[in-house]
Amino acid sequence: MILVRLLIGLVCWYDQLTVRFSEVFVRYVSWFLSCLFILSSSFVLNAFPVAAAKSQDDVLKLDHAFTSAFGKADRASLEKLLDSDFSGTDRKGKTLSKAEYLSVLSSLSTGDDSELQVMDAGTVVLVRGSHFLPSQNVNVRFVRIWVKRPTEWQLLIYQETNKADKNPEKRAGFGAPSNGEPVNCENPCKTIPYKPDTAEEQEVATMWQAVERTVLTNDVEAWIPNFTADFLFVTPDGGTPLNKADRVAMIKELRRTNTTLIPAEVLSMKVWVFGDAAVMRSEHKPRHGKILHVTRLFEKHDGHWQIAFGQQTWVE
Repeated sequence: MILVRLLIGLVCWYDQLTVRFSEVFVRYVSWFLSCLFILSSSFVLNAFPVAAAKSQDDVLKLDHAFTSAFGKADRASLEKLLDSDFSGTDRKGKTLSKAEYLSVLSSLSTGDDSELQVMDAGTVVLVRGSHFLPSQNVNVRFVRIWVKRPTEWQLLIYQETNKADKNPEKRAGFGAPSNGEPVNCENPCKTIPYKPDTAEEQEVATMWQAVERTVLTNDVEAWIPNFTADFLFVTPDGGTPLNKADRVAMIKELRRTNTTLIPAEVLSMKVWVFGDAAVMRSEHKPRHGKILHVTRLFEKHDGHWQIAFGQQTWVE
């Protein structure tokens, strides 16, 4: 009898020990998994900013290498930095291909860059600012657009626009007033002379056409979602670049005064898509005035393309 009681006691003690061990083990595993989740979440949240910062740093080093080689007219170095689709547009709207640009380096000297700012779209990094052109005694605003190719960053677009000493009274680059005449916006509202190579390029072009239709109708509510919060527009008149709020105010004033601006026709267009970023280069013929050479940067957010930057130069 005593032996039986002793055995029963040992079994009960073992059961209690097993339960306590299980509770401790479960608590330990739960703690370990919680720590692992927190650490992994922190890694995921921080990985993208670090990657973005690295891309921007890499591009700024290349951009410095470009300006250094440009200043020395170092054709061999520049040839490695320029994309095969590269185009360079001067302040008068003359656009050169890569081969043409490299052949006239000695006549393209500039002063030091100033007012540098960077827009980082991940696979596309935009560097903009201003500099002086000694040979022409003028200041210009420039934009350089670097794109991430499969193996390296390349300079896709370089463009200059005149920089005015003071803002003009009337800003330019927004289409021509209809002045009560019948409005016909076949190009670009309905059709454009551009055949995209991919569905992604078509998405960007179609989205841009929709934006032109909102401009035609002064539909500011439909216009707003198509532009990033930090959108910037460099106008051909040389005035201070306009931000999103500036453009919203202008469209509202057009609507208040019942003024219709007819978008300029597209003469030529090319779109490049790099994941969630895209670049558009185009030329436009307004109803009145000079032809416009335009560069735009697009970013894709939550499945929707938005315009982040635009720069226009009059073709003289």
